Amino acid sequence: MGGYHMPVQMAGPGGIGRPPDSGRRTVLLTGGSGVVGRALLRRLGDFDVVCLVHRTPVSGPNVTAVPGDIAQPMFGLAEQAYAELAARVDAIIHCAAITGFSRTDGSLEATNIGGTEHVTAFAAAAAAKPVLYHVSTAFVHTTAAGDRGRTAIGYASSKSAGEQVVRSSGVPHVILRPSVVIGDSGTGEIAAFQGLHQVVAGLFAGIVPMIPFDPAWPIDFVPADIVADSIACLVGNRVSEGEFWISAGEAALSLDEGVAVVVEFARGLGVHIDMPRFVPPEMFDRLIGPVFLDALPGRIRRNVLRMLEFFTTYLQAGQTKPSSLDQLVALGARPLPDQRESLRNSVRYWAAKNGYAQAGTERAA
Repeated sequence: MGGYHMPVQMAGPGGIGRPPDSGRRTVLLTGGSGVVGRALLRRLGDFDVVCLVHRTPVSGPNVTAVPGDIAQPMFGLAEQAYAELAARVDAIIHCAAITGFSRTDGSLEATNIGGTEHVTAFAAAAAAKPVLYHVSTAFVHTTAAGDRGRTAIGYASSKSAGEQVVRSSGVPHVILRPSVVIGDSGTGEIAAFQGLHQVVAGLFAGIVPMIPFDPAWPIDFVPADIVADSIACLVGNRVSEGEFWISAGEAALSLDEGVAVVVEFARGLGVHIDMPRFVPPEMFDRLIGPVFLDALPGRIRRNVLRMLEFFTTYLQAGQTKPSSLDQLVALGARPLPDQRESLRNSVRYWAAKNGYAQAGTERAA
């Protein structure tokens, strides 16, 4: 599914005006260039969407782009533009966030906490008292497991603090907790490759001979279009309170099932890799890891450590995530598609972008 290609409507000197004769609701979207934001732009066709644009442009036939930065008070807008925007908005979807685990420059706090404070201040100032749909994460309660997983703590803490900002703000709000977001369930398309794609890259490259986790632990992921549809459904139904887990829950694949999908797809392209061996985490940390990791070249070692960090963060000792998808489906949202097929499509999209699909086709021809 391709993105929009129409020119961006920018706010002119006279401020932000509602299109003439428009009875449609207006949504303020932050983070429109991100993974969830891009998917939402495709789904919010029944709304007029105002996107705060900090760096990456966004576009669409129903989109007005307004230069702004949530990390600044009043989004960095002039008073008149801020007031006009506050007078226009009927709902707010707050997706903007720093998701990099290893940030130590203060940007996690400035964006995920300070930015949320500025968004709640805007919601309080808006004339229509719009509902704030705050996109958090299903891994908001992540904890470190030994030495691994510690870099995720800062991110999880910032998202937890952001939720607390929303809850204590007094504005009508809904908290949304998406799981690991993969590409579109049908096409695999995604705005930016994520941690799961790094794992796919490692498997394709054959640098993951072993995985120090229980193969039966669930690996919870949800396609971007399902996340977007769930959020749009809540906005369209004017749901004004509650917390919703946009996660696979009991439908999640086990870790070995997910890895098998990737390995089988790679083999179908002619990339001959072995299924990694699963070893107990304590055995890896105590006996295998020190020798295995020290023997790797620096770049490969860093990639392996990033993959271990991903698994540690998103497996969380075999916990099954809560899921609100049945409740969302009852409201009219799309059900979760087949997990294996969604993962295959994400891998297919990644492989095509990295030259594997073409090479595999040539070998098969």
